[in-house]
Amino acid sequence: MIMPGTDGDIGVVVGGSLTKGLEVRLDAAKAAGLGQYVMAPLGDGFDLLGMVTDVMLKSAEGSATAWPPPSGEDRHIALLREVLLDTGVYTAIDVQPYLEVGEAGESSRARRIPRHFARVARADQDALTRAFDVGDDRPAVTLGSPLGMDDVMVHVDLEKLFERSAGIFGKSGTGKTVYAVQFLSGLIKQSSMAPTKQQRTVALIFDMHDDYGDYLKFEGGQRRSLKLLHGSDVALMGVEDRPGLDRRLVVGTKDIEPDDLRVLQSTAEFTQSAIEACDVLFDKLGHGWFDAVLAEVPPAALARASETEEGDAGWGPVLKSLDIAQPTWTHLRRKLRALKSRDFVQSGDSQFRGAIDWIVQSLQGGQSVVIQFGKHGNNLTSYMLVANMLSRRIWDAYQRAMEQARGDAAKEPNRLVIVIEEAHKFVDKSMAGQTIFGEIARELRKYNVTLLIIDQRPSQIDPEVLSQIGTKFCLQLDSEADVEALVGGIQGRSGLRQVIASLESKQQALVFGHALPMPVMVRPPEFTRDFAPGGSLRQRLDPGANGAASAAMKPLYG
Repeated sequence: MIMPGTDGDIGVVVGGSLTKGLEVRLDAAKAAGLGQYVMAPLGDGFDLLGMVTDVMLKSAEGSATAWPPPSGEDRHIALLREVLLDTGVYTAIDVQPYLEVGEAGESSRARRIPRHFARVARADQDALTRAFDVGDDRPAVTLGSPLGMDDVMVHVDLEKLFERSAGIFGKSGTGKTVYAVQFLSGLIKQSSMAPTKQQRTVALIFDMHDDYGDYLKFEGGQRRSLKLLHGSDVALMGVEDRPGLDRRLVVGTKDIEPDDLRVLQSTAEFTQSAIEACDVLFDKLGHGWFDAVLAEVPPAALARASETEEGDAGWGPVLKSLDIAQPTWTHLRRKLRALKSRDFVQSGDSQFRGAIDWIVQSLQGGQSVVIQFGKHGNNLTSYMLVANMLSRRIWDAYQRAMEQARGDAAKEPNRLVIVIEEAHKFVDKSMAGQTIFGEIARELRKYNVTLLIIDQRPSQIDPEVLSQIGTKFCLQLDSEADVEALVGGIQGRSGLRQVIASLESKQQALVFGHALPMPVMVRPPEFTRDFAPGGSLRQRLDPGANGAASAAMKPLYG
């Protein structure tokens, strides 16, 4: 029971509803901020746990604010102000109810509200442990401290986090990559402790700016990233030939199919008519279509079939017979030449099939794989081409493996998380139905593959795909459309909009969705030079812990 005058006690319930939120009148000299957790007794050993979504100034009657006391140091005026404060006028907060938590640790979605004048207090570590507890036998990673509650830590069940697709959203410079590295580090550390490789959850990371390999660029310096933190549990592949890579990726022109290029429509690299022409040419010429298009004359067999009475065996009659317009042909050849000019694209066959096999073997062998782009990271076309080509074929490999397992869990492939940046380019409203990433998001975990998408424009992602993102990490966003895309349809969304609007540009995030019982506004853990991979709630609560209890905890929490 919450007693008046205790340290955490802040006020009383004076109104509200379950769906629209509670109004709490704060006691004199008490304060609460957006995103903080508070609790109130429900009876039967249960407390209501909710989040502060607004702070308001109220008056008991209109005259108090219609005729405010004048400023000045006169003792009579000062006395009048003192009388009015917290009697005639007061501070109130809106609280969105989320959970009912019991003394024994059980919790459920809120279906009741406290009575009038029920005492309200700041939530403590015990209340949040009851709400967010994942159990001693489950791997967990720290989300951070709820704002204004530096002595409290919130953690998330890693397996639940990645059993559905997840997303990290925020404008440029808010720390999306840092947050991603911390979670992926926890994932890799915990997975490395699995008793079998088949039980490991691994990641395939398309590393646009080379932040997930050896080092992460961080506030003018750098921090150790996944490869240096986890050694042999992480393999590096790059499109550039440089020291330190486990393997280089080279794409042959015979490896490129029209479906690999389809995603590039979102960057205006290829028009729809050009992609349709690719389909026709691939159907006629097979895997040699790319080199054939760049040749000055068409293949002999295709030319003979289209030869005119005048004996013109050039591309003109061929294009006419295939119903490909000259502007489309010119555009297609120009774009294919641009792709061919990249140093990781070579004519004819390459080791691409072998690279796919190597990646799949690494992933199913328990290693996470980071694909680095080097100088090509600033070229969105290169990034999207490689990410799409690899993901399509690896998805096919996992799909085949699941079908061959025929429901035998022991034969199924391990779980895979595919990490992509600039996600709205892959799954925008016009392209989501045509890319492998939209299919992966919609299939949930049917083939043991999910996504971790990192993006700054969620409003440009197809709504159907966004609805399949189970857990969302929202850092600062400026656009109302982006905020609405994330919170639309969620209980208490008007309050969550206010919380997102209050986020600072760095080190603050609102996390909500499948892996959490309720939204939480946190300050993520500091990414220090001695960052410990897979650091857990319990380690952060008691970093100096030792002895048998600490040793027993180590296998579970890294």
